[in-house]
Amino acid sequence: MSPRHAAEGSGPSIRILLTLVLVLAAVLLAARFAPWEIAGGNLVLRAQQGMTAAFPLPVGGLLDEVRRRDDSAFADERRPQNVVLMIGDGMGVGDLSAASAILHGPAGALALESAPIACLVRTYAGNNLTTDSGAASTAMATGHKVPTTAISTLPGGRVPVTLLEAAETAGLATGLLTTSGLADATPAGFLVHAEDRYKYAKIFSAILDSRYDILMGGTWIHHHRAKRDEAYLELLGRAVEIGTASGYHVVRDPADLAGTPTPILALFDPRGESASAHGPELVVTTEFLLDGLDRQPGGFFAVIENEVADEQGHNNNVAGVVAAVREFDEAVRFAVGWAEDRGDTLVVVTADHDTGGLGVVDGGYDDGVAEVRWASDNHTAQWVPLFAFGPGAEQFSGVIENSDIGVLIAKLLGIEHFPALHP
Repeated sequence: MSPRHAAEGSGPSIRILLTLVLVLAAVLLAARFAPWEIAGGNLVLRAQQGMTAAFPLPVGGLLDEVRRRDDSAFADERRPQNVVLMIGDGMGVGDLSAASAILHGPAGALALESAPIACLVRTYAGNNLTTDSGAASTAMATGHKVPTTAISTLPGGRVPVTLLEAAETAGLATGLLTTSGLADATPAGFLVHAEDRYKYAKIFSAILDSRYDILMGGTWIHHHRAKRDEAYLELLGRAVEIGTASGYHVVRDPADLAGTPTPILALFDPRGESASAHGPELVVTTEFLLDGLDRQPGGFFAVIENEVADEQGHNNNVAGVVAAVREFDEAVRFAVGWAEDRGDTLVVVTADHDTGGLGVVDGGYDDGVAEVRWASDNHTAQWVPLFAFGPGAEQFSGVIENSDIGVLIAKLLGIEHFPALHP
């Protein structure tokens, strides 16, 4: 075939390909901004069309001062010896409302629903109404609002003290448990400092070089960014060697946890192909963490995170969100029961942000079909709930900032000079 005929023959193919590309782009754009509906089983999923609205901007476009909670009336007659902070990543009010109804019916029966104290938490970041896990974790861990993607690092390079660091300095036992990778943004915000949450190798290196009592998380080998980060994967391959040199007893198999002395660094494999679920069910590792920290003298501060609701919220997967809330709530039920048996432990349960803006909009009792809608496949600026159980729970009331959470916990634990900056 002559070059001219070849060119002529390729013309229709190129036009067809271009048409398909344009159609696909239009479909994706419509899925992002236009309403859509999918029906299946007992669920009808619908997404809503968005719109824009103006709001007052901080001077310079960056928030550098946060309204502090007035703690002049801070009550100190009931101070806990231990505090457990439990974080459902991406777990907004809509997630809990949907999971409660779908799992237990209209009246619900989540362990969270028995909380004597509940309040609402603002989650905005230092540069955006909608936060990410880096900025949200930093706010809770340090008392400072920061721009999105920052990990316990302030603009200009200033480095705030995290609550885990302050607790360790104060002589408390310290532990962190996550279903995600330890280098993920939420655990990282409590553990280390980095200018960007995506500097996985830097974050993981600092974690391996730390010295907390118990750290448990995943290898994170299915996370789409982490598995392409060669420096992170190289460190992961040497985690046992490096962690051991730092003084950790490194555990890869959950069956080896029993009998392992502290300090412990546990790195679990993923459950199937999940990027955010590693190791045993959260209730199992929660029991080990609390019992392990309780064996240390002088009280403790622990952080427990379930990442799965965020992953499933990004996927607009209602069944996945409900399963994540069920797993998280079972861990909460255990932690609250463990604390109630003692009387000296405060359990605080909250979320870093909402993901997806899930809402139940209908659910007839005649057919048992719940209709739900998603506002987005990303984070939203919705306030998130906070539930508190045990001594000091009454300090969490009204509408608070996420940056108040760590400050209140520090006061309840008797940790002085927090928030603070590293020299």
